[in-house]
Amino acid sequence: MSDFISSKKYLSIGAFSKLAGISRKNLIYYDDVGILKPAFVKENGYRYYSCSQLDEVSIILALKDLDVPLKKIKSYMENVSPDNLIHLIAAQKKKILEELNRLNQMNYIIEQRINNAPVISNINCGEILLEYCEEEVLFLGPEYLHNPNNFEDDFISFLDYCESKKVLYGYPLGVYTNHDSLLTDNIRNYRYFYKVSTDTDLIEKTIKPKGLYVITYDNSYLAEDMKIFDKVNKFIEKNHLGICGDVYIENISDEVITKNPEKYLSKISMKVEKMD
Repeated sequence: MSDFISSKKYLSIGAFSKLAGISRKNLIYYDDVGILKPAFVKENGYRYYSCSQLDEVSIILALKDLDVPLKKIKSYMENVSPDNLIHLIAAQKKKILEELNRLNQMNYIIEQRINNAPVISNINCGEILLEYCEEEVLFLGPEYLHNPNNFEDDFISFLDYCESKKVLYGYPLGVYTNHDSLLTDNIRNYRYFYKVSTDTDLIEKTIKPKGLYVITYDNSYLAEDMKIFDKVNKFIEKNHLGICGDVYIENISDEVITKNPEKYLSKISMKVEKMD
């Protein structure tokens, strides 16, 4: 046995640790749980590894980088095969894509909050603007029947729906409804929405179309004061515009930005076209 060791066909645990990039402590743990056994153990308890085991180490480290649990790594190392590897990696790839989707959402939520911050200080509530807007991507919740007594239940339902679709909480909240119902102050149906990134995967997305929009801001949470819509409609009539889309109401300043409800701000936008 000493001949093998002296001829460097086998490496001490210290030497193998340096080559493999795994601490001595982890090598001992991997031995104890059966993930990576040494080639042999001398009577004095010293562990020795073969150079060929570096290939096993590369597999173990690759699977660890993919966040594969040690239990599954052990199972795979006991049953190494192309089919088992494909199955293991495919299952882990799904988790990785879900995590990337979660990180992309978190990044976009932060970007939205950062982008809204400087806008808030320059907003003139009640001023009505006519602006060309690029298309935006929305995540729409279920459709709800308008009933002031059910707002809380509807919102909880929307959050549950988001969770089922792996959409994070934290986006500025929005409401999407029909313009005609606003004109008559008789809202029948509405849907909550989040504005999401085009890079967000694994969820069904809806496009808010690009085009000409009438835009105004209200000093409230989701435009609670319906009088603002009277002003918007007068502006539309005065400027010979026609409504050609639905109404989008989104929070710009909410409970995430301020603890003072008097500083809440919402943005209202309606797609319009110029009439001949």
